[in-house]
Amino acid sequence: MRIGTRTPIATSLAEPIVGWKIWRIEDEDERTRLRSVLYGSLWPPGRPVRAECKKVMRTRHDAPDAFCECGIHAAKSLAAWRHYLSVGADRIFGRVLLWGGAVEGELGWRAAAAYPLELCVLAQLERAEEIAAGLEVYGVPVEVVGAPTKEREVVSA
Repeated sequence: MRIGTRTPIATSLAEPIVGWKIWRIEDEDERTRLRSVLYGSLWPPGRPVRAECKKVMRTRHDAPDAFCECGIHAAKSLAAWRHYLSVGADRIFGRVLLWGGAVEGELGWRAAAAYPLELCVLAQLERAEEIAAGLEVYGVPVEVVGAPTKEREVVSA
């Protein structure tokens, strides 16, 4: 997801930000884990994810960088990412806590570190209840829900 069209400005967050995120579910070998939608990076339970630039042939730099698209992406509104929910049968959504260096755009943020704040498993997923139970390993609220509604979509900064 692109975070918007205005010129991004890199800052260091004084306080964490809450945004919306979509994850893929890895549900095999009797364990359920979150994975990044684009790169498939594992989100390990109990510890924050740290951003790394995964662009090939780029000069090494800390993520996020204002002149790159790297970092942990989160949206201000779930509507910005709604299309990712319909692409595969392995998607869930939720709110994520972001901190460290950050780049803000019109639609959201890219940050240096993140951890899930709450997870929502779509009821139409096969084995939704089992997936929700497996995600409890993250130590955050997990709920089986219907399709996202408009009132759930807006998160204040």
